[in-house]
Amino acid sequence: MIQTAIQSLLDGAMLGAIYALITLGLALVFGVMNVVNFAHGDFVMVSMYATFWVATLLAWDALATPLITFPLLFLIGIIIYHTMIRRTLRHSYVIQIAATVGLMYFLRASAQVLFQAQPKALQSSVIQGSFLIGNITVLNSRLLAAVISLVVIFLVSVFLSKTWPGRAIRAASDDLDVSSLMGVNYQRIYALSFGLGTALTAIAGGLLMTFQQVSPVMGVSFGLLSYVVLALAGLGSTVGLLFSGLIIGSAETLTMAFWDPRARLLVIYLIFIVVLWVRPKGIFGKKQ
Repeated sequence: MIQTAIQSLLDGAMLGAIYALITLGLALVFGVMNVVNFAHGDFVMVSMYATFWVATLLAWDALATPLITFPLLFLIGIIIYHTMIRRTLRHSYVIQIAATVGLMYFLRASAQVLFQAQPKALQSSVIQGSFLIGNITVLNSRLLAAVISLVVIFLVSVFLSKTWPGRAIRAASDDLDVSSLMGVNYQRIYALSFGLGTALTAIAGGLLMTFQQVSPVMGVSFGLLSYVVLALAGLGSTVGLLFSGLIIGSAETLTMAFWDPRARLLVIYLIFIVVLWVRPKGIFGKKQ
Protein backbone atom coordinates (compact mmCIF):
# COMPACT_ATOMS: atom_id res chain seq x y z
CA MET A 1 0.00 0.00 0.00
CA ILE A 2 2.86 2.41 0.80
CA GLN A 3 4.46 1.66 -2.55
CA THR A 4 1.15 2.32 -4.31
CA ALA A 5 0.77 5.61 -2.46
CA ILE A 6 4.29 6.75 -3.40
CA GLN A 7 3.72 5.72 -7.02
CA SER A 8 0.42 7.62 -7.11
CA LEU A 9 1.94 10.75 -5.54
CA LEU A 10 4.80 10.72 -8.04
CA ASP A 11 2.43 10.30 -10.97
CA GLY A 12 0.18 13.00 -9.53
CA ALA A 13 3.08 15.44 -9.14
CA MET A 14 4.13 14.97 -12.75
CA LEU A 15 0.55 15.35 -13.96
CA GLY A 16 0.07 18.37 -11.72
CA ALA A 17 2.94 20.22 -13.41
CA ILE A 18 1.12 19.91 -16.74
CA TYR A 19 -2.12 21.10 -15.11
CA ALA A 20 -0.24 24.14 -13.80
CA LEU A 21 1.04 24.92 -17.30
CA ILE A 22 -2.48 24.67 -18.74
CA THR A 23 -3.82 26.91 -15.98
CA LEU A 24 -1.09 29.51 -16.52
CA GLY A 25 -2.66 30.47 -19.85
CA LEU A 26 -6.07 30.79 -18.20
CA ALA A 27 -4.58 32.86 -15.36
CA LEU A 28 -3.06 35.32 -17.85
CA VAL A 29 -6.40 35.95 -19.55
CA PHE A 30 -8.49 36.11 -16.39
CA GLY A 31 -5.93 38.00 -14.31
CA VAL A 32 -5.19 40.68 -16.92
CA MET A 33 -8.47 41.05 -18.80
CA ASN A 34 -10.91 39.80 -16.16
CA VAL A 35 -12.50 37.65 -18.86
CA VAL A 36 -13.89 34.24 -17.94
CA ASN A 37 -12.75 32.11 -20.90
CA PHE A 38 -14.82 28.94 -20.86
CA ALA A 39 -13.20 27.87 -24.14
CA HIS A 40 -9.74 27.48 -22.60
CA GLY A 41 -10.02 23.71 -22.17
CA ASP A 42 -11.11 23.34 -25.77
CA PHE A 43 -8.04 25.27 -26.90
CA VAL A 44 -6.06 22.48 -25.24
CA MET A 45 -8.08 19.99 -27.27
CA VAL A 46 -7.45 21.97 -30.48
CA SER A 47 -3.73 22.07 -29.64
CA MET A 48 -3.66 18.31 -29.19
CA TYR A 49 -5.29 17.79 -32.59
CA ALA A 50 -2.85 20.29 -34.12
CA THR A 51 -0.01 18.32 -32.53
CA PHE A 52 -1.39 15.08 -33.97
CA TRP A 53 -1.60 16.42 -37.52
CA VAL A 54 1.74 18.22 -37.49
CA ALA A 55 3.46 15.13 -36.08
CA THR A 56 1.71 12.87 -38.60
CA LEU A 57 2.21 15.01 -41.72
CA LEU A 58 5.80 16.04 -41.00
CA ALA A 59 6.86 12.83 -39.22
CA TRP A 60 7.88 14.87 -36.18
CA ASP A 61 7.90 13.87 -32.56
CA ALA A 62 5.16 15.48 -30.48
CA LEU A 63 7.79 17.36 -28.45
CA ALA A 64 8.90 19.27 -31.56
CA THR A 65 5.42 20.29 -32.76
CA PRO A 66 5.18 23.48 -30.65
CA LEU A 67 7.67 25.00 -33.11
CA ILE A 68 4.63 25.20 -35.42
CA THR A 69 1.63 24.96 -33.11
CA PHE A 70 2.78 27.66 -30.66
CA PRO A 71 2.86 30.51 -33.23
CA LEU A 72 -0.27 29.05 -34.86
CA LEU A 73 -2.24 29.11 -31.59
CA PHE A 74 -0.82 32.55 -30.77
CA LEU A 75 -2.14 33.85 -34.10
CA ILE A 76 -5.51 32.18 -33.52
CA GLY A 77 -5.69 33.79 -30.07
CA ILE A 78 -4.95 37.25 -31.52
CA ILE A 79 -7.62 36.82 -34.20
CA ILE A 80 -10.23 35.62 -31.70
CA TYR A 81 -9.43 38.52 -29.39
CA HIS A 82 -9.88 41.18 -32.09
CA THR A 83 -12.94 39.58 -33.68
CA MET A 84 -14.81 38.46 -30.56
CA ILE A 85 -13.35 39.11 -27.10
CA ARG A 86 -12.56 42.79 -27.70
CA ARG A 87 -16.22 43.48 -28.46
CA THR A 88 -17.34 42.06 -25.11
CA LEU A 89 -14.96 43.96 -22.80
CA ARG A 90 -17.30 46.88 -22.19
CA HIS A 91 -20.30 44.64 -21.61
CA SER A 92 -21.43 42.65 -18.60
CA TYR A 93 -20.03 39.29 -17.53
CA VAL A 94 -23.12 37.61 -18.97
CA ILE A 95 -22.13 38.72 -22.49
CA GLN A 96 -18.52 37.56 -21.97
CA ILE A 97 -19.64 34.20 -20.65
CA ALA A 98 -22.10 33.75 -23.53
CA ALA A 99 -19.36 34.59 -26.06
CA THR A 100 -16.77 32.20 -24.63
CA VAL A 101 -19.32 29.41 -24.09
CA GLY A 102 -20.36 29.84 -27.71
CA LEU A 103 -16.70 29.67 -28.75
CA MET A 104 -16.30 26.52 -26.66
CA TYR A 105 -19.17 24.76 -28.44
CA PHE A 106 -17.96 26.03 -31.83
CA LEU A 107 -14.48 24.55 -31.28
CA ARG A 108 -15.95 21.30 -30.01
CA ALA A 109 -18.42 20.95 -32.89
CA SER A 110 -15.73 21.84 -35.43
CA ALA A 111 -13.47 19.13 -34.03
CA GLN A 112 -16.29 16.59 -34.24
CA VAL A 113 -16.95 17.50 -37.88
CA LEU A 114 -13.30 17.55 -38.91
CA PHE A 115 -11.93 14.62 -36.89
CA GLN A 116 -15.07 12.58 -36.10
CA ALA A 117 -15.61 11.08 -32.66
CA GLN A 118 -12.82 8.52 -32.97
CA PRO A 119 -9.97 9.35 -30.55
CA LYS A 120 -6.58 10.06 -32.10
CA ALA A 121 -3.19 9.05 -30.70
CA LEU A 122 0.38 9.19 -31.92
CA GLN A 123 2.01 5.83 -32.52
CA SER A 124 5.40 6.57 -31.00
CA SER A 125 7.57 9.15 -29.29
CA VAL A 126 11.29 9.39 -28.61
CA ILE A 127 10.55 9.51 -24.90
CA GLN A 128 8.56 6.30 -24.63
CA GLY A 129 9.60 3.82 -21.98
CA SER A 130 10.25 3.94 -18.27
CA PHE A 131 12.83 3.32 -15.59
CA LEU A 132 12.78 2.13 -12.01
CA ILE A 133 13.72 3.90 -8.78
CA GLY A 134 13.60 1.01 -6.37
CA ASN A 135 10.13 -0.42 -6.91
CA ILE A 136 8.72 2.85 -8.27
CA THR A 137 8.14 3.11 -12.02
CA VAL A 138 8.82 6.48 -13.66
CA LEU A 139 7.41 7.00 -17.14
CA ASN A 140 9.84 8.92 -19.36
CA SER A 141 7.03 10.76 -21.14
CA ARG A 142 5.41 12.07 -17.95
CA LEU A 143 8.72 12.97 -16.34
CA LEU A 144 9.95 14.97 -19.32
CA ALA A 145 6.51 16.57 -19.73
CA ALA A 146 6.63 17.71 -16.10
CA VAL A 147 10.18 19.07 -16.46
CA ILE A 148 9.30 20.97 -19.64
CA SER A 149 6.17 22.35 -17.96
CA LEU A 150 8.25 23.67 -15.06
CA VAL A 151 10.78 25.23 -17.45
CA VAL A 152 8.05 26.94 -19.48
CA ILE A 153 6.35 28.26 -16.34
CA PHE A 154 9.70 29.64 -15.16
CA LEU A 155 10.35 31.29 -18.54
CA VAL A 156 6.91 32.90 -18.56
CA SER A 157 7.53 34.15 -15.02
CA VAL A 158 10.84 35.68 -16.16
CA PHE A 159 9.08 37.22 -19.18
CA LEU A 160 6.45 38.81 -16.94
CA SER A 161 8.99 40.21 -14.47
CA LYS A 162 12.01 41.13 -16.61
CA THR A 163 10.70 42.36 -19.98
CA TRP A 164 8.79 45.52 -20.86
CA PRO A 165 5.80 43.69 -22.41
CA GLY A 166 5.66 41.43 -19.36
CA ARG A 167 5.77 44.36 -16.97
CA ALA A 168 3.08 46.08 -19.02
CA ILE A 169 0.90 42.97 -18.65
CA ARG A 170 1.42 43.02 -14.88
CA ALA A 171 0.73 46.75 -14.72
CA ALA A 172 -2.49 46.39 -16.70
CA SER A 173 -3.51 43.59 -14.35
CA ASP A 174 -2.85 45.69 -11.22
CA ASP A 175 -4.33 49.02 -12.37
CA LEU A 176 -5.47 49.54 -15.95
CA ASP A 177 -6.13 53.28 -15.60
CA VAL A 178 -2.72 54.12 -14.14
CA SER A 179 -0.88 51.89 -16.59
CA SER A 180 -2.70 53.60 -19.48
CA LEU A 181 -1.49 56.98 -18.19
CA MET A 182 2.05 55.57 -18.19
CA GLY A 183 1.85 54.83 -21.92
CA VAL A 184 0.60 51.24 -21.90
CA ASN A 185 -1.66 50.51 -24.87
CA TYR A 186 -4.14 48.27 -23.14
CA GLN A 187 -5.63 46.90 -26.37
CA ARG A 188 -2.23 45.61 -27.49
CA ILE A 189 -1.53 44.23 -24.02
CA TYR A 190 -4.91 42.50 -23.93
CA ALA A 191 -4.29 40.99 -27.37
CA LEU A 192 -0.81 39.85 -26.28
CA SER A 193 -2.21 38.31 -23.08
CA PHE A 194 -4.97 36.42 -24.88
CA GLY A 195 -2.60 35.28 -27.63
CA LEU A 196 0.02 34.08 -25.15
CA GLY A 197 -2.59 32.41 -22.94
CA THR A 198 -3.91 30.54 -25.97
CA ALA A 199 -0.43 29.68 -27.30
CA LEU A 200 0.63 28.08 -24.02
CA THR A 201 -1.97 25.39 -24.66
CA ALA A 202 0.11 24.39 -27.72
CA ILE A 203 3.00 23.37 -25.47
CA ALA A 204 0.66 21.54 -23.10
CA GLY A 205 -1.01 19.81 -26.05
CA GLY A 206 2.34 18.61 -27.38
CA LEU A 207 3.30 17.22 -23.99
CA LEU A 208 -0.05 15.52 -23.43
CA MET A 209 0.08 13.79 -26.81
CA THR A 210 3.26 11.97 -25.80
CA PHE A 211 1.26 9.73 -23.46
CA GLN A 212 -2.48 10.04 -24.15
CA GLN A 213 -5.05 10.36 -26.92
CA VAL A 214 -7.35 13.21 -27.89
CA SER A 215 -11.09 13.34 -28.61
CA PRO A 216 -13.40 16.29 -29.42
CA VAL A 217 -15.12 16.25 -26.02
CA MET A 218 -12.07 16.13 -23.75
CA GLY A 219 -11.75 19.92 -23.62
CA VAL A 220 -14.43 20.13 -20.97
CA SER A 221 -12.34 18.17 -18.45
CA PHE A 222 -9.26 20.33 -19.01
CA GLY A 223 -11.37 23.46 -18.73
CA LEU A 224 -12.91 22.45 -15.42
CA LEU A 225 -9.59 21.25 -13.98
CA SER A 226 -7.82 24.49 -14.95
CA TYR A 227 -10.51 26.56 -13.23
CA VAL A 228 -10.18 24.43 -10.10
CA VAL A 229 -6.38 24.86 -10.06
CA LEU A 230 -6.73 28.62 -10.59
CA ALA A 231 -9.35 28.96 -7.88
CA LEU A 232 -7.20 27.02 -5.39
CA ALA A 233 -4.07 29.00 -6.22
CA GLY A 234 -5.63 32.44 -6.36
CA LEU A 235 -4.47 35.16 -8.73
CA GLY A 236 -0.94 36.53 -8.80
CA SER A 237 1.10 33.51 -7.73
CA THR A 238 3.02 31.23 -10.09
CA VAL A 239 4.15 29.16 -7.11
CA GLY A 240 0.51 28.85 -6.14
CA LEU A 241 -0.32 27.36 -9.53
CA LEU A 242 2.40 24.74 -9.10
CA PHE A 243 1.25 23.73 -5.62
CA SER A 244 -2.41 23.69 -6.67
CA GLY A 245 -1.54 21.57 -9.69
CA LEU A 246 0.31 19.20 -7.37
CA ILE A 247 -2.72 18.96 -5.08
CA ILE A 248 -5.15 18.27 -7.92
CA GLY A 249 -2.85 15.84 -9.73
CA SER A 250 -2.12 13.88 -6.53
CA ALA A 251 -5.79 13.81 -5.53
CA GLU A 252 -6.66 12.43 -8.96
CA THR A 253 -4.06 9.64 -8.98
CA LEU A 254 -4.64 8.65 -5.33
CA THR A 255 -8.39 8.39 -5.93
CA MET A 256 -7.83 6.23 -8.99
CA ALA A 257 -5.42 3.98 -7.08
CA PHE A 258 -7.27 3.54 -3.80
CA TRP A 259 -10.92 4.12 -4.61
CA ASP A 260 -12.51 4.34 -8.05
CA PRO A 261 -11.30 6.08 -11.23
CA ARG A 262 -14.84 7.32 -11.77
CA ALA A 263 -14.70 9.21 -8.47
CA ARG A 264 -11.63 11.33 -9.28
CA LEU A 265 -13.64 14.43 -10.21
CA LEU A 266 -15.77 14.02 -7.08
CA VAL A 267 -12.68 14.18 -4.86
CA ILE A 268 -11.18 17.08 -6.82
CA TYR A 269 -14.32 19.19 -6.46
CA LEU A 270 -14.66 18.31 -2.78
CA ILE A 271 -11.13 19.66 -2.23
CA PHE A 272 -12.08 22.70 -4.29
CA ILE A 273 -15.16 23.41 -2.15
CA VAL A 274 -13.35 22.90 1.17
CA VAL A 275 -10.38 25.12 0.27
CA LEU A 276 -12.56 27.95 -1.00
CA TRP A 277 -14.74 27.64 2.08
CA VAL A 278 -11.69 28.13 4.30
CA ARG A 279 -9.79 30.57 2.02
CA PRO A 280 -12.13 32.22 -0.53
CA LYS A 281 -9.22 34.00 -2.28
CA GLY A 282 -7.35 30.74 -2.79
CA ILE A 283 -4.37 29.28 -1.01
CA PHE A 284 -1.87 31.78 -2.42
CA GLY A 285 -4.29 34.52 -3.48
CA LYS A 286 -3.36 38.15 -2.95
CA LYS A 287 -4.99 39.84 0.00
CA GLN A 288 -6.99 42.94 -0.80
